[in-house]
Amino acid sequence: MAQLWKVVGGAESNGIIVRAGHELASEAEATRLATDAIVKELELCESRLNYQLVSGTGPAKGWVSTTVRGNDLLIKEGFVEEKTTISATSNESAEEKVSEDEINASAEEKELTEEEKEALRNYTEKFRETRDGRQEGYNRRSFPWNTGQPTGKATPEDAIREAISFKGRDDQSQKKDIRKNRLWEVDSDGEDVPICPSCCLPVGEFAYRGREGVDSCVHAECMAQVIAKEAQVDEERRVKMETEKKLKSRVEYEIGWRPETVPKNASVAERLGCSPLPQGMCCLVYDEVARAVKIAATHEPAASVNLEYLLLALKVRKERCREPLFSLDPVDPKNMEKTPQKKFYE
Repeated sequence: MAQLWKVVGGAESNGIIVRAGHELASEAEATRLATDAIVKELELCESRLNYQLVSGTGPAKGWVSTTVRGNDLLIKEGFVEEKTTISATSNESAEEKVSEDEINASAEEKELTEEEKEALRNYTEKFRETRDGRQEGYNRRSFPWNTGQPTGKATPEDAIREAISFKGRDDQSQKKDIRKNRLWEVDSDGEDVPICPSCCLPVGEFAYRGREGVDSCVHAECMAQVIAKEAQVDEERRVKMETEKKLKSRVEYEIGWRPETVPKNASVAERLGCSPLPQGMCCLVYDEVARAVKIAATHEPAASVNLEYLLLALKVRKERCREPLFSLDPVDPKNMEKTPQKKFYE
């Protein structure tokens, strides 16, 4: 006894797609299996059926999908014995269908005229135009599930209540559910089409596995953007960690310039007989008559000098006959890898 199946799907698209092999990526037949056709089961693998045509129009043999997204394309019709006259009828219809396929193939092999070639060339060049200034690529308006435009139908009350209850869920779980639902869509032929989770557009023949899991497919351009974004996030995280570490080290080891560590001019100026301004700014004045340098108060920051630094430089110049030097020496010479450095003047 052989199981019979009846085609109930594909009424709007003149039948369902028939492929030569079990895989969805295998080559599709030139004609479709018509609705209301009766086929005999040869092999059933999950939702893929290898059939032999019994009645109706379509390829004599091939693989079809019994269900797509919960919608039945074929339903069980009954059983038939192997040695019945139905097989003869199916063979006759298959032979007739093969002859029709040969006629269609010969018609397709007919060369195009010059006018048809020119029209096809002009049509393909239109894809490269970007009149609105956007970059070349997929046209999002061609895919209604991603346009986000209203369909014009009233929203059912059940959908409104479900949306209100959905708002209370965790944001992270919402993102995962939305992204998971966008991994696949059904095209006009009733077949599953992988969707890129980054741009929500159909994926072609070549794709990369996305970060959402094994079933996710990502365009090469989108994958490059994902990798660049991840690298940018890692770089920002590294810079932030280094900045925090530097700030912590500056506070712990008193590294860096601070206003309170700069010597004041007030005490030194008083000893030299000068009364500086409240801001503590002093400058050097050359007396041409006496040919001597004196200290005076000033309002000009550009002319102001630090008297303690000046005295230190003059002392080194007088005793060592050179400019003052300083070195960075380890605080703990026994632990050179982890010890901080301290500035020593010479």
